Amino acid sequence: MLRVLFFSVLAAVALAQDAPKPPEKVDRALRERINQFYDLHIKKEFRKAEGMVAKDTKEFFYSHNKPAYLGCETVKIEYSNNFKQAKATELCSQYIMVPGFEDKPMKVPFGSTWKVESGKWVWFVDQEAMKTTPWGKMVPGPDGKGQPISSAMTRSISQETGFVLGLVKLDKSTVAIRKGTSETITIRNTAPGAMDVSIMGTVPGVEAKIDHPNMKIGESATLTLQAGQDAKPGQINVKVEQTGVLIPLQITIP
Repeated sequence: MLRVLFFSVLAAVALAQDAPKPPEKVDRALRERINQFYDLHIKKEFRKAEGMVAKDTKEFFYSHNKPAYLGCETVKIEYSNNFKQAKATELCSQYIMVPGFEDKPMKVPFGSTWKVESGKWVWFVDQEAMKTTPWGKMVPGPDGKGQPISSAMTRSISQETGFVLGLVKLDKSTVAIRKGTSETITIRNTAPGAMDVSIMGTVPGVEAKIDHPNMKIGESATLTLQAGQDAKPGQINVKVEQTGVLIPLQITIP
């Protein structure tokens, strides 16, 4: 499951580019199919979802685990091949084994690929492309199920977790503010979808405000800290609403 997430996230990153505007009818038809496909996954009605899978991907669909999605929304679609193929990015809520968030659903970006088959949009997977990793091409083991998890795969899982935690970044983790002055911190959205941020916690004598808490793809926000004469050191957290991740910010008073 984590391996599938890793490759899906890599695919999602590649979608953060401008795409040609599709015909309205084509775009509407694909979005309806995507919504139906993921709704069936949420309901665990996989037999019905099978009807939306390409012929060359059905065996893959049968044999692989189905993610336990709690909810999904389409945040981006990129078309190709004269609008007969497309890559979509979904933000899907599910439980991820990230330390501190095992019991909280997180919204994670997933990439999916679609093509027109017999006049309808169907979900498909380029299985050869999935075998290619930063550490070479995966090959089947003696039992036909692939090689055991190696140290390289362990690193990939670690990198996957780091990717989820790093979708929104602060330009500094510690800031020093003199009493009666202010400092600013830049918050950047590097995710392939919109991200909302808020402030969790307070520091005595320090006022914290975010000027643009609803960031679209590639946007930044400014966090302004204003220290009063009674300011004291402490810590606040910037919360990423879509993932539940808390980004700590240490405040010192020289």
